[in-house]
This record gives sequence, C-alpha cells and structure tokens, in this order.
Amino acid sequence: MHSCSLHILPLLFGVLMIATFIISYSMSVVAGNASTLFPYISETGSFAPESCVFGQLLNLSAFLAVLSIYCWYCHQLEKFESLNSPKSHVVFARVTIGVGLLAAMGLSLVGNFQISTVLFVHLIGAFMSFGFGTLYMILITHTSRVHLKAPKWLWILRCILTIVCTIVFALSFVFMGLISGSRVELSGKWTPEDKGYVFHTLNCTCEWLHSICFLLFFVSLAYELRDYTLDPVKTRYRYENVETGSSPARI
Repeated sequence: MHSCSLHILPLLFGVLMIATFIISYSMSVVAGNASTLFPYISETGSFAPESCVFGQLLNLSAFLAVLSIYCWYCHQLEKFESLNSPKSHVVFARVTIGVGLLAAMGLSLVGNFQISTVLFVHLIGAFMSFGFGTLYMILITHTSRVHLKAPKWLWILRCILTIVCTIVFALSFVFMGLISGSRVELSGKWTPEDKGYVFHTLNCTCEWLHSICFLLFFVSLAYELRDYTLDPVKTRYRYENVETGSSPARI
C-alpha cells in the first residue's frame, strides 16, 4: 500500500458536501418537498427518501471534517515546535481543535435530526455547525497570520471568507427574528404569498452564502496539509510462533 497525502481530506470534504447539496436538492424538488427557488438547506433533506441520503452524506462529511481538523491541529503543533513557539500558542491550538470538533458534531446533528421531525435538536446542530464553524474560521485565520506566518494571499483569502461568514451569520438572526410569527409551521415549502417571504428569501441566501464560503475556507486547509502524508497502518501479531521460532508477523 502506498502513502496518501493528507490534503485529500479537506478536498474530499468539499466535494462530498457539494454532492450532498446537489443530490438532496434535486430529489426534494422532484418529489415536491422543497421550493425550487430559495429553499433552506435543511428543507432539502426533511422528508424521505432525500432525508436518508442527506443524513448519510452529512455523516460522512462530518467524519471527513473531524479527520481534517485533527490533521490540521497536528500541523499546528509541528510548526509550533519548529518555530519554538510559546506554550500559549499550543493552548490556542487546543481551543481551535475543540471548536472545530463541535462544528463537525453539529453537522452530524443536522443530518440525523431533520427539521420536520426533531426541530429543537436540529436547530442546536445548525447553531453548532454555523456558529462554531464561523468561530473556527476566525481562530484559523488568526493563527495563520500571527502564529504560522502563512503566505499573504492565503490568510487574506481566509480573512475575506471569515468576514463574509461572520456578517451573514449575524444577519441570519436578524432575518429569523423578522420571520418569527409569520408562519405556524417553520418547515415546509414557502410561497411568495406567505407572510415574511422576502425575509425568508434573504435568510436562505445568507445560509447558502455562509455554507459556500465555509466550504471554500475548509478546502483552503489543503494548502498546508499537502506537505504531509498518511502511511498505511500496520498490524502485528503479538504471539511468536513457538514451533518455528519465527518472529511475530507484520501486515
């Protein structure tokens, strides 16, 4: 078996998330379960069968996110050691990975608890994925610029994406407040005749823009991880062959 470059992990995450959006959107629109224009991302995965695909793909995406976040954390520690960085930078890295893992957990909750069935848990997952995801972007952008001395173009790109996500995340709460009370049912298809449809459209735009910017940011983690590889895992049989006296086998 050959070694594998770690930069493939965030790239696979980005590809899988895009596939999730396209597949669940297509299935939900064809089935008539979501609006053709301006649906919430969660709306495209609320009902079967698209909810099954939506949940499965988001779980796989969350797994890839966890692996990517951990690998980037290891990159941080390796750089801190080579730069002889203070202990406070290591603490900062630990906080960063904790925030990132919470965002990944939120992504899994969004996929497993649909908005049409378990609204409260779904909203918690959405807040974790978007909220902690945005905070993770802020922390990574800071450490890229201040701690790791990343290329100027890279941290500027991350800074722009982070600013956009922070703004649209705040605007989402504003539009949600304006939508509140417009409809009894929070889930389901929206039509232009619904009260608060304009704010719903703006809120959906913020959600999609936030998701796209976060995906671009996450894919940018591949830049540092391209210098690292994952070697095949080897297993060793702990019992020596008594009859032949041969050494333990390695696979």
